[in-house]
Amino acid sequence: MTPADSAARALDPGMSVPGFRVDARADRQFAAVPGRSVPALLTQGTYYGTLAAVRCLGRAGVRVTMAEGALLAPARWSRYVSRRVDCPSTDDVDAFLEWLVRFGEREPGHVLCPASDDLAWLFARHAAALSGRFRMLQPGIDAVHALLDKKRLYAAGRRAGLESPRTWFPEGDGDLARVAKEASFPVLVKPRTQVLFRSRSKGVRVESASALDAAYRAFEKENRYLPALTDFDPGVASPMVQELLPDAARGIYGVAGFADGTGVVARASVKVLQRPRRLGIGLCFEQAPLRDDVAQGLERLFQATGFRGVFEAEFAPSRGRLVLLDFNPRFYSQMAFEADRGLPLPLLFHLAAAGDEAGLKDEIARARAATGGPRVYRHRFLLELMLRGQVLSGALDRREAGAWREWLQRHADATDAAAAPDDTGPLVADLAMHAAAIARHPRSFVRSMILNR
Repeated sequence: MTPADSAARALDPGMSVPGFRVDARADRQFAAVPGRSVPALLTQGTYYGTLAAVRCLGRAGVRVTMAEGALLAPARWSRYVSRRVDCPSTDDVDAFLEWLVRFGEREPGHVLCPASDDLAWLFARHAAALSGRFRMLQPGIDAVHALLDKKRLYAAGRRAGLESPRTWFPEGDGDLARVAKEASFPVLVKPRTQVLFRSRSKGVRVESASALDAAYRAFEKENRYLPALTDFDPGVASPMVQELLPDAARGIYGVAGFADGTGVVARASVKVLQRPRRLGIGLCFEQAPLRDDVAQGLERLFQATGFRGVFEAEFAPSRGRLVLLDFNPRFYSQMAFEADRGLPLPLLFHLAAAGDEAGLKDEIARARAATGGPRVYRHRFLLELMLRGQVLSGALDRREAGAWREWLQRHADATDAAAAPDDTGPLVADLAMHAAAIARHPRSFVRSMILNR
């Protein structure tokens, strides 16, 4: 039995799996109670979005259960966690889903929060079974898959009036040869989706048409998806080829917010530094005005797909316009930035999932009226580590490093990925987690933090 088959059995009401039998009451109705009295279940405590959600919900009076097996996961050590339980890693889909079903049977009624693409997709795929055990704000699998698969996302975006980068989705040798003729190099070979994609590679840069075939096939061979995804949609296993946008390394425009079915409440920011610096995870963001045309395009996208919930959309500057690059229909890394700017996205999600429409309406009204807050977000520890390492290696000149340190000093009130004055435990755990990761994988650290690869 494959992991996909076993997970499906575990989530099929009435079917037995080793050790227990799933309660067949998949249509269980939960009593209406004030949303903040409903507990939340959060997983993936190494993610900064999870930490942001723990703090946001805990400060609002929501009891948070943190399910995490990693001892050094920062969110595990937040003072706003009401209870800690161990669970399997989400890398093992079969074991994690089995554990989730068991938890929901024992303690039904928690709000279930999607902390990653994997969980957003899995919760949508198995919503019929999970919704009988958890309170959920879950779009259907067609909507979630369309937003997480870039081929479908770009098509839906164009219909909503959102442009996308010049991108090819080869399906055979002839298609790849055509791309080599049509594309302007360099290009990026990238995964179509990050769902159940264990290498987590963001892609590889290809400098010339003659190198495309070998680079494409190597990327396809080295980066595989779990069967739970490819059994659902075999086409996503084929990588895509995308034009290289020169301004994307510095200047990604992000819109993050909450879609409530009638409109969008959102904040905007610009990613000013990432690791690796060419193509990677954001380290520093600055606030930006929310563009009406982008917000309206996203509203049309949500109306077309039926999406409702927390989201983050990334746009890249290209020839004087913004093009849709990526979309995350779930919690995301720098979510604390929005909470500090008056948009408590985890709380909005929680109230909606709990069915507290009055509370949700009040919080959305407060968020629309909110002004001020920190102007920047950063992960100070990793930024300092990267600056020191790149100066010592010669990858960064001292003048630029000095400019970034001045930037830090100017924004002493910034939102930090791990540090918070009222919650010090996660920062200590974060330092220890990264120290352990560097000790285990020193070459990976050097490539991404020092050499920008």
